[in-house]
Amino acid sequence: MLFAFIFVSAAIIAQDSNKNKFILKGKIIGQKDGYVHISYFNNKRQYISDSCQLKDGKFEIIGNIDEPTYAFFYGKINSRSVDDLNFTTIFIEPANMQALFIFNNFKHPKITNSKTQFEYGLYKKLTDGLDKKWQSTLDSLHVAKNKNDTKEIEYLNNRLKGYRNKENAIDFYFIKHFPNSYVSIYLLNYQEQKISLDSLRMFYRSLAVKVKLSKDGIRMKDFISKKENLEVGKLAPDFIQKDLNGNSISLQDLKGKYVLLDFWASWCIPCREEHPYLRQSYSKFKNNGFTIIGVSLDQIEDKKALLEAIKKDSLPWVQICSFEGWKDDLVNKYNLIGKGIPSNFLISPEGKILAKDLRGDQLEKKLTEILRE
Repeated sequence: MLFAFIFVSAAIIAQDSNKNKFILKGKIIGQKDGYVHISYFNNKRQYISDSCQLKDGKFEIIGNIDEPTYAFFYGKINSRSVDDLNFTTIFIEPANMQALFIFNNFKHPKITNSKTQFEYGLYKKLTDGLDKKWQSTLDSLHVAKNKNDTKEIEYLNNRLKGYRNKENAIDFYFIKHFPNSYVSIYLLNYQEQKISLDSLRMFYRSLAVKVKLSKDGIRMKDFISKKENLEVGKLAPDFIQKDLNGNSISLQDLKGKYVLLDFWASWCIPCREEHPYLRQSYSKFKNNGFTIIGVSLDQIEDKKALLEAIKKDSLPWVQICSFEGWKDDLVNKYNLIGKGIPSNFLISPEGKILAKDLRGDQLEKKLTEILRE
């Protein structure tokens, strides 16, 4: 009886393993040897980087995923540039997929037995012409910058902005018309920091239940919840962290003051370009119950650069840094993944969010407005 139970259990495990198994088998036309590489998140949300040596141009990659998954497929191990002709993005799923790639033209693969890849192919057809115009304009912009042609640079940047708006419109069109596709939640994740909370909620609610229950769907639900909690008027998430002198700092301790929580890093040029404006506001309002807490996303290997940046930029306010970079707990609490830095939150004496992402002289104007009331 025991042996029967073990046999049945083993059979169930084997079936489950096969259920989550994907096989990507194919050929590279124009390349007989070397390697191809694939990167993706498996069914345990572990980031997998796998490779396969070509044999007469043929390859076979096997792995485990429990739902259609976005993946990078590329020819060179260190190449992750979208401009690389042998780098592309595909969707894999638990199935036996057949693939055909052309050397120096990985952008247009032929992959069968993947419904999601077929849908992704439909999306790529919508954006294909736009991608070519985008690349051509980028090449022209590079030439214009080398010539320091400011008029041409402005013209080309405006063209790029127009292409970006068209691409966004295509994304929203696809999400609206393909609510059952895992491609739609991928596109919505890409758009999450660009659109309003109301629009994000609307598109998310339109998705099929199975898509909402996907890993990206669950992550999106969590993202929306965090974004709702970071709206103006909401209580700012509290924290306790050590500053660079080893002292514990928390928002709770600073109640009664206006606090600017400023996320930055020594390597972030736009962040450091904001420092003269922050210094000016700090100098003007520090005696009126205003202070700044700098939150650096530098890592431990950047510590020297961080200290040098603080000194060079003459930052007199408190600085905290866990030296964990984007893994910092505050990155999660303040929903910065995908948003990037610089990012800041102006917090009231009662601990509520008054404003977000104040740039240039906007902080000084906001503080003048508040303190005048």
